[in-house]
Amino acid sequence: MHPLLVKGESRGGDLHDLTLQLTRYFRQLDRYYVANGLVEIVVGEHEGVGYYIVKEPELTPDEAKLYRELLEELRYRAKPDRLLLLDPMKYLEEKLREVVGELEIASRVYSSRSKLLYYLKRDLLAFGPLEPLIEDPEIEDISIEGINKPARVFHRRFSAYDWLYTNIVFREEEELNNYLIKLAHMGGKHVSVAYPIAEVMLPGKHRATITFAREVTPHGPSLTIRKFREKPLTICHLVSFNTISSLMAAYWWLLLENKAFLMIIGPMASGKTTLLNSLAMLLKPTWKVVSIEDVAELNLLHLGWKPLVSRHTYLIGENLTEINLFDLVKLSFRERADFIIVGEVRGEEAYALFQAAASGHGCACTFHSSNFESMVERLTSPPLNVGAGYIDLISNVVVVKRIAKSKRHAIRRVTEVDEVKSYDQYVKLFTWNPTEDNFTPDDPYELMDKSLELRRIMESTGISEDELLAELLERKNFIDSLVKNGVLDFEDVYSHLRSFYYRRTSAHER
Repeated sequence: MHPLLVKGESRGGDLHDLTLQLTRYFRQLDRYYVANGLVEIVVGEHEGVGYYIVKEPELTPDEAKLYRELLEELRYRAKPDRLLLLDPMKYLEEKLREVVGELEIASRVYSSRSKLLYYLKRDLLAFGPLEPLIEDPEIEDISIEGINKPARVFHRRFSAYDWLYTNIVFREEEELNNYLIKLAHMGGKHVSVAYPIAEVMLPGKHRATITFAREVTPHGPSLTIRKFREKPLTICHLVSFNTISSLMAAYWWLLLENKAFLMIIGPMASGKTTLLNSLAMLLKPTWKVVSIEDVAELNLLHLGWKPLVSRHTYLIGENLTEINLFDLVKLSFRERADFIIVGEVRGEEAYALFQAAASGHGCACTFHSSNFESMVERLTSPPLNVGAGYIDLISNVVVVKRIAKSKRHAIRRVTEVDEVKSYDQYVKLFTWNPTEDNFTPDDPYELMDKSLELRRIMESTGISEDELLAELLERKNFIDSLVKNGVLDFEDVYSHLRSFYYRRTSAHER
């Protein structure tokens, strides 16, 4: 354990003492509030190590006693109720009023209502000690590696420090085991000594990986949560962050509209799924889009979006009821889908996806690989076993990476975009210049001369080079205009994209 981390509880006066000891030595980097301003977050660093300190509202001894009384009463009075399913928070507030009235403790509750309601919601309806981390939109991942080890978080704005240490520590193995059982049940799954591993979709679509007791983790029970972003980053966000250029976005937009096959590759946590989701927003709003994932991470507003998620069995030796990605990709062939998206290709579903591309479906997926050569090597080797002759079905290989620019600053960039000629030949279309932090080419005319895919579009559609160039420029200017005017939000960008297609359809009809 890091020397700044000392013993402390998750709530009450001890947390105050722990926080003082932690914050006394580090350099503060940021301070902000979550949970409607009730929880203060302090981010700091000491000797190159990052810290994330949670300051929940403190309860006085009388308030703590009152909280325990209310908690017991609410647990006793809770009954099956439709409101509990539709609006749990409203149900909790109504029950709280009922309990307060019957126990005649309104005067004791009034001044502490907001704090008491926060803890009741936290412990009865939400994620307990980890609730502030779930509430914080800046947190991407949460990790607990065992007892007496501080929970760690991956912070979107302080990623250069990698994992930040928090002041949340589970001291007792039984306490952590019970907490993991609760999380598993929240996701409709079971975890026990007999079945010590579980992958769970939590409320809010957060993805959790749980190991129970010490069956497979000698340091004790463990937990990893990959948080789901309710409002994904858009193509305009990525242009404004300089992750991609607007010319790249316009180019991909044309390819997607012509049902290309894009593979987004890169290492873990490089931003592959984020880029895939933002590109999928560019698909025609009238299309039928089928997404296929092990765990639901994609989020689209298309009315014709049909998400499919695999189902795993947890019975030893039983796989008849399992529905894997391969089954779902085959199913999508019967859906008359315009575009098929596979969240991450790892196994035999790769072959089915290439069959879909060969059948004329538009396709996109993510894949763990560092460059074109290693991607081809993995695809053509067991267990994927994609024939070398299928590789040229891929239109684009997009390489995205997370790069540490300095000790305190990390960025995500699309470092290379390749157009595929065959299994052993490709053209580097876009490249990232790390010195200037820009992309080449940045001239649409140069891109038109260089791109094989744009020429294929001209050949297949009969559109002239001037007309295609005009399309490319129109879309680039459209994206630049949204970014310039601060139109970045998920719903806003999608609304403008719908308007873009509506205007074009109306003009065509006239």
